[in-house]
Amino acid sequence: MKTAIILGSNSDIAQGLRPLLDADGWRVDGWRRGEQIWTPQWDLIIVALGRVAPVGWWHEQDGDDWESTMESNLFLPIRLLRALWPYRKPDAAVCWLAGSNPNMIMDGYSAYNVSKMAALKAVEQLDHESPNCKIFALGPGIVLTKIHEQSKGWFNPKLRAAREAGRSTQIARIYECLKWCLEQPKEVIGGRNICVSDPWDGPRWMEFVEDADLYKLRRVEQ
Repeated sequence: MKTAIILGSNSDIAQGLRPLLDADGWRVDGWRRGEQIWTPQWDLIIVALGRVAPVGWWHEQDGDDWESTMESNLFLPIRLLRALWPYRKPDAAVCWLAGSNPNMIMDGYSAYNVSKMAALKAVEQLDHESPNCKIFALGPGIVLTKIHEQSKGWFNPKLRAAREAGRSTQIARIYECLKWCLEQPKEVIGGRNICVSDPWDGPRWMEFVEDADLYKLRRVEQ
């Protein structure tokens, strides 16, 4: 039986993924803040840790509060991965849940976007340095979960439009994307940020496989 560990198992996305993993025969262990990390052998780690707050103009934020978002979205997951790393099984995988769209500039979301974009670069770097493990990011899009309560009182047009339209990425679709990613070889999926909205399950996907820069952080050269 394959073992999956969900870091941040209290998140709504994690709680939605867990029964789907169970139904597919995975043994699923969870970790949440405040618990001691343990060291079981594992085939898959899903990094579902995340923090949106503080939301507001960066120069008006408390410095420690702003930096705590970097801790939650970047440093803590890497610290936990380092502790669990010696216990990975052959051909293990790490799926890091990305933000809804952190590469877009959004008023007031400096702490969240900066930390999530740093995490995407960490995914590529760690994958490059891990020949026997594939590490990738999965962008779920906007999922209307409790994490967005941290931005209450701050106007986010994309989030408001999604709420008004009842438009939220379905957990089943996120899981389909996760399964597809796990089926891919490291040279295809490793280091990439795959969004649920990408054409990963259509015939166009193979057109992009040869582009090593696709779905990674790159400066566009003219």
